[in-house]
Amino acid sequence: MTSRHATASLFGAVFLACAVALSGCSSARMSDTQSDSLFQRGQYDVAAKHLREGLDKQGGEGSRDSLLYMLDLGLALHSAGEFDESTKVFREADRVAEIKDYTSLSKETATLLVSENIQDYKAEEFENVLINTYLAMNYALQGNTEDALVEARRVNQKLYMMVSEGKRKYQQSAFARYLSAILYESEGNWNDAYVDYKNAYALKPSFPGLGRDLWRMARATENTQDMERWDQEFGLSAEDHQREKARIGKAEIVVLYENGISPVKRPNPSMNSVPKFYPRFNPVSFAEVDLRSAQGAWQNAGTTAVLDSIQAMAIENLDEKYGGIVAKKVAGMVAKGAVGYGVARMTNSPVLGELAGWILYKADKADLRSWNLLPQTLQVLRIPVEPGTYDIQVRPGRYGALSPKTVQVAPGKKVFVDFRYMP
Repeated sequence: MTSRHATASLFGAVFLACAVALSGCSSARMSDTQSDSLFQRGQYDVAAKHLREGLDKQGGEGSRDSLLYMLDLGLALHSAGEFDESTKVFREADRVAEIKDYTSLSKETATLLVSENIQDYKAEEFENVLINTYLAMNYALQGNTEDALVEARRVNQKLYMMVSEGKRKYQQSAFARYLSAILYESEGNWNDAYVDYKNAYALKPSFPGLGRDLWRMARATENTQDMERWDQEFGLSAEDHQREKARIGKAEIVVLYENGISPVKRPNPSMNSVPKFYPRFNPVSFAEVDLRSAQGAWQNAGTTAVLDSIQAMAIENLDEKYGGIVAKKVAGMVAKGAVGYGVARMTNSPVLGELAGWILYKADKADLRSWNLLPQTLQVLRIPVEPGTYDIQVRPGRYGALSPKTVQVAPGKKVFVDFRYMP
């Protein structure tokens, strides 16, 4: 390469950095407050339409923000009860996330000089896992036990691979384990249900009612030694025994409650070019659930309880990556200094060299993109019922009731119903 060509290349790099810096590396999806507002008001179908329009404007899966649009579109369709369409979008998002995870060396190198914002968004690892969580929920809500179990297993398979490959200190998902336990139990597969209840207990031992679930499956598998163990550990009474004996193989409503809003990324105060998750306001910790039969009055059926905290998962795992991100930023500062020195030397202008370094430094912004509409926590309440038609109402804290839903419960079946609250 001639000196003139080298100088032109350096000027090209500086010009590109300048253009990116001036544009602010803005994200079309993160700037789309209208979709967020529609979703917050419970207009999930309208929010989904608006998000689909935004995805179409992005020009397909090759764009920077296409995966972000897919994730929120799938979630909006899920919340609207459009489970088939939601599943289609999430399956496509799962495929695209896997493709985008293989970042080309040229793009990775480019971010040393500018910012991760110029790359296609490829999802945080926990977001990738939540795609399969929502697929499992979609199938469960449709009564498709087989496919729901496949996706619930995929959640923990992905998490296991992340741990075994040394990526993160992830633990298994208590929500996915508990969901699969319920699904196995609904099929009369007591052994596998018992295994997953025990896995859920190892992850979330404080979850209400789990001791009774464990005792019930120990009895169903005729494991008297474990029945005694759970009796002692949870202090179960004779009344508990009678109630759990009656629950085996009986009808049940399973309420899936998605509470609050996930944390938001902002610049880290320790280093502004590094992102950090911050909790978003949510005055509600749980929800009261009311139940009404076809001819009856509303009765309180219980309180939802947390199985997975998406907020905690997001904050902990991004904080864990802090050291690696800082190391890359330091390497980027060295690269920027080298470019500035090269410009100064080839142009014989120290001022121009300093300007090039300054532009590259200013262009390095924290990548603040994330799956924006996720809930803060995933919660569950199980309600044993007699077969029949029921209305279900969820009351998040003191903030009124969400729109009720109606379900038909057949003998011996478990029916799933979901609700979303967003402050």
